[in-house]
Amino acid sequence: MAQKFWFKLDNAAKLYPAIANRSWMSMFRLTAELEENVDPQVLQSALDDTIRRFPTMNVRLRAGLFWYYLEEVPARLLVRPDEGHPCMPFSSKRDGSFLFRVFYFGKRISTEFFHVLTDASGGLAFLKTLTVRYLQLMGHDVSFDQGALDITTPPTEEETQDAFRSIDLPKVRINRSVEKTYHIPSTPEIPHTLHIIAASIPCDALLQKAHEMNVTLTEYLTALILHSAYLCQQQDLKKHRFPLRVSVPVNLRSLYGIGTMRNFSSFVNPFIDPRLGEYTFEEICRCVHNYMAWHCTKKQLSAAIATNVSDEKYLVIRLAPLFLKNLVISSVFRRSGDLHFTSTLSNIGRTGIPAGAEKLIRRFEFLLGVPYAPVCNCACISSGNELRLTFSRNIHETALPRTLLSTLVEMGIPVTVDSNDQEDS
Repeated sequence: MAQKFWFKLDNAAKLYPAIANRSWMSMFRLTAELEENVDPQVLQSALDDTIRRFPTMNVRLRAGLFWYYLEEVPARLLVRPDEGHPCMPFSSKRDGSFLFRVFYFGKRISTEFFHVLTDASGGLAFLKTLTVRYLQLMGHDVSFDQGALDITTPPTEEETQDAFRSIDLPKVRINRSVEKTYHIPSTPEIPHTLHIIAASIPCDALLQKAHEMNVTLTEYLTALILHSAYLCQQQDLKKHRFPLRVSVPVNLRSLYGIGTMRNFSSFVNPFIDPRLGEYTFEEICRCVHNYMAWHCTKKQLSAAIATNVSDEKYLVIRLAPLFLKNLVISSVFRRSGDLHFTSTLSNIGRTGIPAGAEKLIRRFEFLLGVPYAPVCNCACISSGNELRLTFSRNIHETALPRTLLSTLVEMGIPVTVDSNDQEDS
């Protein structure tokens, strides 16, 4: 019998098994919406062809004495109809040993990933490759480009490497302590509930507004979230004037020139502090722009990575049994994780449609799973002239998305909204 291949968890992935439980896992979903209904049998054949191109996806999580690791799964992953709430935690009964899923529903092909495998960029590469292969098997002349990997070529060493360990890092360490952050008053939902509001916005109209403020699209959206949360805070009868903070993932691949399919992102956390006085939207845009300009440099991001990587190098941590590591990691996460952010914005950016599929793929969508804290998180992806902005929340209240989308409409930007909850539509 051939020996199974295995991988050490990358630096970012080591967090997720330690903080996961039966009620919550760090998950995300990516969807390709086609112009025709999906054929499940053809999709299964496409998945069988695609998964061999991504050895770091075809794995299960195993617990060693000191660390978790990923081991090849000998079973076959089956496509499934899309039912129930998105991004449910994985279970051995429902998912076997796999850490990602492939769904179909109507014209939609959806993939869900446990963050231990990859980040949004790696997940999008898999979804695009799967979609191109599906369209090829349906008889269409579609190319493996625009981020879709050619399944006739073997995976490169770069694609499977832990990029965090392959870059030169400074010896400096940064302080990770975060001041208490304002959360919009909310009513938590029962476990596994995920409310979704999705908005379609013209990219050109949004970009024009961003350029008027001399900021990037991501900075503009971050400022919109902070401004919307600030307006909610102003109406809060309890008058909590804690800082408002948005966590923004940063894709490190282009910065370091490494095309890994595993996790390779960091985070920056722009904020405003209403205790200092009132803020206009223009001022919030400047605050976000200046913060991002300073913290999104290679030097600052490298220092943040070095701080995380250095923790696992301490001898006492390396020799500690896994259960103790889990206790330490989960404790650190509770002190500096989602609870200390008002919201999250994950923007994949503009993604191209593979050649030959321009009239076959309608759009791509990106969704963050259930937040750890009772908050509303945001994710977006652009294709063509459409920016698809999704809000995911485990709370009943819709204050943040409603305020943000109303602000866009007041600015004269057309917005089309749909939801998985009739009350939100």
